[in-house]
Amino acid sequence: MAMLELKDVTISYKNVPAVQNVNLSLEEGEICSIVGESGSGKTTVIRAVLGLLAGGGKVTKGDILFDGETLLTRSGEEWRKLRGTKISMIFQDSGAMMNPTRKIGDCFVEYIRTHENISKKDAWEKGVKMLENMRLPNGDNVMRSYPFQLSGGMRQRVGIAMGMTYQPKLLLADEPTSALDVTTQAQIIRQFMELREEYGTSIIMVTHNLGVAAYMSDYIVVMKDGIIEDEGTRDYILKGTRKEYTKTLLDAVPSLGGVRYV
Repeated sequence: MAMLELKDVTISYKNVPAVQNVNLSLEEGEICSIVGESGSGKTTVIRAVLGLLAGGGKVTKGDILFDGETLLTRSGEEWRKLRGTKISMIFQDSGAMMNPTRKIGDCFVEYIRTHENISKKDAWEKGVKMLENMRLPNGDNVMRSYPFQLSGGMRQRVGIAMGMTYQPKLLLADEPTSALDVTTQAQIIRQFMELREEYGTSIIMVTHNLGVAAYMSDYIVVMKDGIIEDEGTRDYILKGTRKEYTKTLLDAVPSLGGVRYV
């Protein structure tokens, strides 16, 4: 049995389907990327998995199963226990999701104490340890900083540290590298790979960059206009696909010295 299954899922806003008939299966420790242009429905899919559809969005058909149990009938309290512990999400710019008037440590301690009966001091120490595990030297200084005092790459590592605090089985990442320069992108991508190696975390990565998807994914799903246009293993998508849309996306990956790194 797969850890996560989307079965014929349709997601609608005000009864207008935005995503239709999506089927997806994810095993433990597997990395899957969902790629496509803006507006293709990528983010809508992963937000549905975490029950965070904005603007009145609803799953109007199909089912989403996690460890064999449906996620669609969970109560608010059941979602609160699940989010951040078994399933976590990292956003495009984690710093932008934090309150700019509060220090990282205040947010991190509050996050930990929401999920665990623990003193502020112990929560602070746990936060520092997680930051340092995510390659942020001097975690205590980071905890005492405001989000705007950190670089984009550091803010993203803070987001990963918070998301990984309880070693979730599933990590959902929504364009986590698109706001970063290419060097920092590479570092963050490697960090995701290490999370899989160290914790056995399954990852669904939403990205418009097929180069990123090709580097880190076991399985790639290509979306267009709210439906799955193409899907398969990395090797199939890169070398075996017959879909013109996928080939167009591959052609859009920049080349260096005549060599395309996908």
